[in-house]
Amino acid sequence: MAIRNAVAALALMLLIACPEADIARAAEPVPLAVVSFSTPDSAHGRRWVEFETTVRETLGDRVALSMLTGGEIGSEDTMLASLRRGRVHMGIISVGGLSPLVPELALLAAPFLFESEAEADFVMDQFVFDAYSELLADKGLTLVKWEEGGWHQLYARAPLLWPRDLRSYKLRSPATDATRLFLSALDADVVVLDFGDIVTSLQTGLVDGGVTTSVMYRAAGLYESAPHLTATSHAFAPGAMLTNTDWQETVPADVYDQIVLALGTTAEGRAEGRAAVRAEISESHAYVAQNGAQIHRLSPDQSRAWSSAARPVQRALVAQIGGSAEEIYALIQRGKAAFARRDAARGASLSP
Repeated sequence: MAIRNAVAALALMLLIACPEADIARAAEPVPLAVVSFSTPDSAHGRRWVEFETTVRETLGDRVALSMLTGGEIGSEDTMLASLRRGRVHMGIISVGGLSPLVPELALLAAPFLFESEAEADFVMDQFVFDAYSELLADKGLTLVKWEEGGWHQLYARAPLLWPRDLRSYKLRSPATDATRLFLSALDADVVVLDFGDIVTSLQTGLVDGGVTTSVMYRAAGLYESAPHLTATSHAFAPGAMLTNTDWQETVPADVYDQIVLALGTTAEGRAEGRAAVRAEISESHAYVAQNGAQIHRLSPDQSRAWSSAARPVQRALVAQIGGSAEEIYALIQRGKAAFARRDAARGASLSP
């Protein structure tokens, strides 16, 4: 009888204590360290300020917020490693930075895969989001939304107006298969360099140009040594907003919902974020043009020549990546077809 009474007493104590423990845990602020590589005066930098303001106003001391969005913890490799280990909890990583972890993401930067921003937005949101979410989930990451990054362009000391102009031209490539295969297919002299080494390499003559987005062309001052920007817009350059999945599963649902809402995950929020970055691209073009750079916009004949010369890289990239690349490439093609049908239907509805 004494043993039975002791067990009953212990059970009662646990019933009383567990709710208190749950309440105590719920009262603790949720740690939220956010990382990215965004300059304060950039479109992403300004949106991070809005995010911080919204989170502090809506969640107050329920969240212990640490904004490390100016590259404070180092390179994208460092940010990604910290995110996977749970040392930080949320951040933006470029597709190029994620491709070593999930090679299939390199497909999104295949040359001339998308024909317009609207098509890219549609396909990425409606057709491949779930497929990439599964691949990232296997690595302990949750894909919250895509981030706009603009398009890859060519920059150089001299005008590069036709594919033949790349032959034996020393061009910097990041360590990503999509860009390296693109430049190699056009017989460029490809030099793989980290982004931080570009300016010095241009100054010493190790390279004479390379590939980057319009925003980074301005931000890094590349126009000073390589004053010709060819607006090939040959590859989309998205990023991914990610959270650490283990962390996410410990966050109270209402807190997490508020955090995600502050990121602009609604259709309206995604559109506003993309519009802000695209406006920044136009501003970057105007700025570099005012500071001595020449922006070369392609004629229809030039555009067709670039597309024709580089399009075979898509299939080469699919074959090189392996894994789920073939299935995702098929999803992209179905998405492009659906986008074309939607546009055709809209056009028909507007016809008199």
